[in-house]
Amino acid sequence: KERAVNKNTPIKRERVCIFIDGSNFYFALKRNNYPTRVDYFELSKALAGPDRELVRTYYYNSAYDPEVATEQSKTQQAFFDSLLKTPSLELRLGRLVSGPEGAFKTRGEKTLFSSDLVYFAARSLFDTAIVVTEEWEFSPVLSLVKELGKTVEIGFFRDSQPRELIQSSDRILPLFEVLDKFKSRIFPSVAETEPGPEENIGNQIIDKHTPITQSRAQVASTKKFFDHFLKKGTK
Repeated sequence: KERAVNKNTPIKRERVCIFIDGSNFYFALKRNNYPTRVDYFELSKALAGPDRELVRTYYYNSAYDPEVATEQSKTQQAFFDSLLKTPSLELRLGRLVSGPEGAFKTRGEKTLFSSDLVYFAARSLFDTAIVVTEEWEFSPVLSLVKELGKTVEIGFFRDSQPRELIQSSDRILPLFEVLDKFKSRIFPSVAETEPGPEENIGNQIIDKHTPITQSRAQVASTKKFFDHFLKKGTK
């Protein structure tokens, strides 16, 4: 006899954690002419999509020492305070240390980013990690997460797609699509305008292992810049 299926049993949804390299993301926004004032809860919901469960977003940055850089620390702290009020977001901070010539260098941020990814994967706190960074140094960490049986999606802008990160991830998530489609919610200071060609595509994920002809159909004309990388990935 076939086993009866309880129609009231909830369907288990894919669990998603998002890991954002904060400073890297900030400068990528500026470089691509996006506003830098971001509602990170709305961004996280847009990245996860409606059919997946957003577990938590982890935002990484480094903090000034208030005794060394008082004014910078005050400005930065106001931003950090706003992040602390963001639902389902955890702020993870390294330190900014003054060097011999007065330049500040980060300490501990990359270690936090890497260790959290691997630890949470090992604890099975997520099924999929969405990673927003352009730092190719994280590619071995992404490979470890995959070896632990988790899926890795890497978020990219048009102008920077490090090959090492592409090779270490399972799927590519074009950030410009998400930002353009949901800009009125993600960027509080931006009024909604008429949808452009990118907005009509939606929050689409590209499988790296899809045949190149099918990939081209998926990404359409607005994502032609990915073709170069996708061709190499299918060789």
